[in-house]
Amino acid sequence: MTDDPIESFYEVTIETFLTLLFVGVMLFFNKTLYAYFQVTTAILICANVVSFFIVPVAVWLTVTEDALSYYVLSLLLIWDFALVTYIIKQTLQVNMPASLAVALLYFTSTYFGAFALGQMI
Repeated sequence: MTDDPIESFYEVTIETFLTLLFVGVMLFFNKTLYAYFQVTTAILICANVVSFFIVPVAVWLTVTEDALSYYVLSLLLIWDFALVTYIIKQTLQVNMPASLAVALLYFTSTYFGAFALGQMI
């Protein structure tokens, strides 16, 4: 997280672009590119709903640093991961370990990729 609003804007823009790119490449190789808008919308809406709940927990975490706030934050992050895994599983029609691996690749490439690219700008 950063305090600079311009850098935050760049990171969110890069993260959104990487999400769109990842979903496009994933669906292209699966030959289901016709579902691009539906899958992209599902992933972005789920991420935003979970983020809506993460913001108050992040404020609570920075104010009190209570152990319960860390547990709630971890639970919300696991929930986000589970939602994306379920969307990928239903879209690609693959088994659970494969969808977990693709979801892990998604989170690694979008969140850490956006952070790395944001630091380079």
